Amino acid sequence: MPTPKFSQGILLLLPLLVGCSMSEGFRRQGFKIIAHRGASKDAPENTLAALELGIRQGADGVEFDVYKTGDGWLTLMHDKDVLRTTNFKDVFTDGRSAKVSELSLAELRSLDAGSWLSADYAGEKVPTFEEALEKLRGRATPVIEIKPEDIGQDVAMIVQKLSIEKEVFVQSFSPRAISDFHKVLPEVTTGYLTGSKVSDDSVERAREHLRIARESGASVVVCNYKLADREYIEEIHRNEFFVWVYTVDDAAVMRLLMERGIDGIITNVPSVLRDLSGRGK
Repeated sequence: MPTPKFSQGILLLLPLLVGCSMSEGFRRQGFKIIAHRGASKDAPENTLAALELGIRQGADGVEFDVYKTGDGWLTLMHDKDVLRTTNFKDVFTDGRSAKVSELSLAELRSLDAGSWLSADYAGEKVPTFEEALEKLRGRATPVIEIKPEDIGQDVAMIVQKLSIEKEVFVQSFSPRAISDFHKVLPEVTTGYLTGSKVSDDSVERAREHLRIARESGASVVVCNYKLADREYIEEIHRNEFFVWVYTVDDAAVMRLLMERGIDGIITNVPSVLRDLSGRGK
């Protein structure tokens, strides 16, 4: 399997390489373990507890989702509303909207974002984007998924404010979000997320995904794992792009994808992938 020319690095190095940025090191190293919304099988997704557990379970990068509140704060949340992952219905009984974009940060912070998964996480709060970045700083690469397509520049400005341009990876299903992010920070490594089959032909599908990735400025294609057969992966690599997949929790599927030459796997169970890849202690 041909490897991208720019990935000829020493495998499994520490995130911060001598002589290059963390972002550059994250690109150049070998196979990547990415914790999905943190270690979200065992801790409530998109919380500081989940991010911390992702680090402890051996993830190279810890992925989380970013939305913007009604009063302009960037915060962590996967869904458009907070109903699934908080006690919103218990706290607010006045019929107000549960959409992140219509709630204030103070309203979000009044919610319990942990009890829905386990009583052990009762009282866990919805973190701000900056809190998440500080939690991961120097420990694992923040893999930032931009959810609404119109907040790319907002995300970039926070990254710039914290002077961590060389320490992050940004991805989105929205080419516009990636392009807008690059208008502020063109040097940051980004990935184009896709779940679109586009074509039954693997090579044609890869080429279409590559086209969109190039147009948005991304250098990694991040696809649904069901799309990543051997021909698809090889076509991505022939074009000197990396390819990651989401979201894989089954060890047999992880093993198959690694045998096919995948560059990274996003998983809810990073400890399983860590052990399978030979990094377990």
